Amino acid sequence: MASQNWRSGGAVLLSTPVLAILRSYGLSLDKVGSYTVTYFKNKSRTVRVKLPFNPAVEQRMGIKGWHYRVLRSSNFKKMLALVPDGVITAVHEFIYYTETENDIELHFGNGYQRKVDILVGADGNRSKVSQQAFGDPHLFHTGIRLWLAWCDYIPDIPPNYGVVSHDYQHQTSFFPMLHVGKSRFEWWVVEPSWEGKAYLMEILEDWAQPMLRSLVATNFDRQIYCWEIYN
Repeated sequence: MASQNWRSGGAVLLSTPVLAILRSYGLSLDKVGSYTVTYFKNKSRTVRVKLPFNPAVEQRMGIKGWHYRVLRSSNFKKMLALVPDGVITAVHEFIYYTETENDIELHFGNGYQRKVDILVGADGNRSKVSQQAFGDPHLFHTGIRLWLAWCDYIPDIPPNYGVVSHDYQHQTSFFPMLHVGKSRFEWWVVEPSWEGKAYLMEILEDWAQPMLRSLVATNFDRQIYCWEIYN
């Protein structure tokens, strides 16, 4: 079970179908965020593609645009408020399961056991459920890592404006989002798998703004998360 001082896990893109599903569960979309016009550009800001909206989908769904950015922690808090009592049980580490003729028995690290009809292996890419069912997943490092961060609002950036940009070995991107009701920015760098702020500043020093400004505005102790990426 997480403590109160847990990291937010970075941001996530909520597309129109996901937003519609969350809305059907009773989650209000009023303060989820704002639509984003997304551009693909090179590092010098030359536009390669502007992703269009689909007016028919917008009208049918009643949702502007097609994706919204939000910190996972912000959305999880709203989702958890809608979950009925007793659906989620914390402090139970799954160890293994046994199958019988009529059910499945779950075994947890604290000694607790529970019989169920259906077991869903949604416990990560190192899922103990999947490993028991299918064997070694043969994970391997893809040779890249992701730095995902967020920062406070930066003035002079056009509203509803997001960019995915590339050079020959990096991808850098930024998107607007809402966090605790305030306008923020999410940004990230994907790179070959080096450490720390100075290293990222070297990558971004000649990149078109606001990438470097986003980095300078970020608290590296609390607002950046690094993942080594596996298949």
